Amino acid sequence: MNNNRSSRHQNKEKKVNRLYNVLIAVVAVLIVFIGGSLILGGGSDETSPEQNTEQTPKSENNNDTEKNTPEENTEEPASDEEADENATDDEATEQEESSDVEVEENPEPGVESRTVDPSWEPVGTEQGEKPAATYEKGSTDWNEMLAAVGAGVGVNPNDMTVWRLGNNGAPEKAVATVSPKGEGSVKYRVEIEWVENEGWKPTVVEKLS
Repeated sequence: MNNNRSSRHQNKEKKVNRLYNVLIAVVAVLIVFIGGSLILGGGSDETSPEQNTEQTPKSENNNDTEKNTPEENTEEPASDEEADENATDDEATEQEESSDVEVEENPEPGVESRTVDPSWEPVGTEQGEKPAATYEKGSTDWNEMLAAVGAGVGVNPNDMTVWRLGNNGAPEKAVATVSPKGEGSVKYRVEIEWVENEGWKPTVVEKLS
C-alpha cells in the first residue's frame, strides 16, 4: 500500500512539473513577443519625429518664399518710377532743345515767319576746304547746297521746286527760294552758309507770304 501511494505521489509531481514547464514556456513566449512589439513600436515612434523634423524646414521654405514675394513686387514700382523719371528727363531735354529754336512771326513785309534753329548741322561735302561756288545746276556744289536747303525746310531735294539759288554776298554764303512740289503757292527762302571741310548748312528759313 505504501508503494502504491508513493508511486501515485510521484506521478502527481511529474504532472505538476510538466504543467510548470508549460507555463514557464508560455510566459517566456509572451515576454519575447511583448518585448519585440515594444522594440518595433519604439522604432516606428523614433522615425515619426524624423519625419516631422523633415517637414519643418519645408514649411520654413514656404514661409521664405512667401516672404520673398512681396520683396520682388516692391522692385517693380521702382523700375516704373525710374522709367517715368527717364521719360520726364527726355521730355525736358526736348523742350529745352525746342526752346532754342527762334521763330519770329511777320518779321517784315512779305515774310510770314522766320526760323533759326541752332541744331542745324552741315550736310557734309566732297569738295574739301571751300566750295566751288559755280552755281551750276547738277554740279556737286549745287547738289550739296540743295541738300542743305532741304534740311532747313524739311523736304527732300528731289521733292522741291527750285525758283532761285544764288550767291548771298560771299562765296561761302548762298540763298535759295524753293517750294515743295505740288505746292507752288508755298515758298520758302532759305539762307545757307559754308562750314570749312564740313559743307553747307541752313542758317535761316523764311516762309514767304
